[in-house]
Amino acid sequence: MDNIKKINDLLVNLFNVVFKLEEKALKESTRRDISLTELHTLVAIGEGKPKTMSQVAAALQISVGTLTVSVSRLVKKGYAERFRIPEDKRIVKVKLTEEGIAAVREHEEFHMSMIRDAVSQIPEEQLGKFIESIDNINEYLVMRKHPPAKDPGPFSLKPMELGKVHVPVPIFQGALSIGLSMSRLASAVAREGGVGVIAASKIGFRERDFRENPLEANKRALRREIKRALQMAGSRENRGPIGVNILWSSKNCREYVKTAVEAGAEVIICGAGIPTNLPRYCKDKRVALVPIVASKRAANIIIRNWTKKYNRTPDGFIFQGPLAGGYLGVKESQMDAAGEEFYKNIADIKGELETLEHCPLIVCGGIYSREDAEKAYVYGADGFLMGTRFVTTQECDASDVYKEAYLACGEKDVTLITSPEGFPGRVVDNAYVSRIGEDPRCITQGLINAALGDLENGLIFCGSKIYKAKKIERVADIFKEFQ
Repeated sequence: MDNIKKINDLLVNLFNVVFKLEEKALKESTRRDISLTELHTLVAIGEGKPKTMSQVAAALQISVGTLTVSVSRLVKKGYAERFRIPEDKRIVKVKLTEEGIAAVREHEEFHMSMIRDAVSQIPEEQLGKFIESIDNINEYLVMRKHPPAKDPGPFSLKPMELGKVHVPVPIFQGALSIGLSMSRLASAVAREGGVGVIAASKIGFRERDFRENPLEANKRALRREIKRALQMAGSRENRGPIGVNILWSSKNCREYVKTAVEAGAEVIICGAGIPTNLPRYCKDKRVALVPIVASKRAANIIIRNWTKKYNRTPDGFIFQGPLAGGYLGVKESQMDAAGEEFYKNIADIKGELETLEHCPLIVCGGIYSREDAEKAYVYGADGFLMGTRFVTTQECDASDVYKEAYLACGEKDVTLITSPEGFPGRVVDNAYVSRIGEDPRCITQGLINAALGDLENGLIFCGSKIYKAKKIERVADIFKEFQ
């Protein structure tokens, strides 16, 4: 108990000291015309693209009304600009002026200098444990902010039913990137009882006619990989299903769904948009349809649309959190808030699904270890999807050099790119990232180059916990850890 009191006193004192140091630094700076609260508002607005007032308010966890008062002062003082967008005059956005940017940078430098000096007091060999301890406390407090509604009991991986499709072990392998999740990896996951997934996106990039006829090349390769995975996985009685991940935003989505079903795919996973019409392209109810969503609202839209138009509900949902790899379902400006609301969103979506007869919830984004899964399980997760963890397996279809890049990646070696649609994507930071801009051709070619082993001109998608990858392991080892 003495240790608990000591930790409590230290945390309270630490908060107060940092607050006073911030106030002191502000008074000694040239920015004496703004308060610390106003400075924190500038930080929330940020240097990037203009944000809506509601986005900034959510980041600060205050009402829009309270924010309006603060922003009005900052506009008057020349630190921020407020404007309505031409497309919709109801939407008010705010951005920093040059003075506002300068103030934010000075504040950030103050923080970096303070932490740099403080950390210098910690021996190098203890720094890793120190960071891990703070991270654990932070994650606990985030979870404490939204306690689970009920106790689900001890963690266990119960068999799952996706409609008529049986899943012995509710672990889903993510679609990864172009050329990484093919028949070899998918079949290995299915043999362990999980859901092995083949990514349909640009799957035919190795076909001779890919440049001239990409649709046919992709369909041919998709058909071949599904059949090969089913053959390698073995008897259906002793394995999990083979699924296909198809981008809803793809203009040929319908063709890929039909091709996958005809080839024998047992699960269709669909993300990158809200697949409101997916059942139109797959009427066979022996095939499970599982949409990917980033919010309760998206899940509700899908349920209402499918029920009304097709008299069908999804066989499961995958909730993608903001720590996932590849392209994400939230804007970059919303990522911090989405991270803080991660566990709450699991519970909210689970509550939405409880109105259906049977619809399990699979969670992805930041799920790397059993410990990660246990935390999501408390809030209602029935299953777990992992992408990053499966890249560094012997069975992954990635090249050895690609896997080595994962093993060499540190926590700070990850950055975000922006898709042409404005959504962030998490990638390993390398020389190619600075050259791509937002050109989708550069992004696609970079992903293909990486799959072919040309990392110098390649783009490597990854999850936020890539730094935890320390060795090449077997798919079977991952399943053993979770059971």
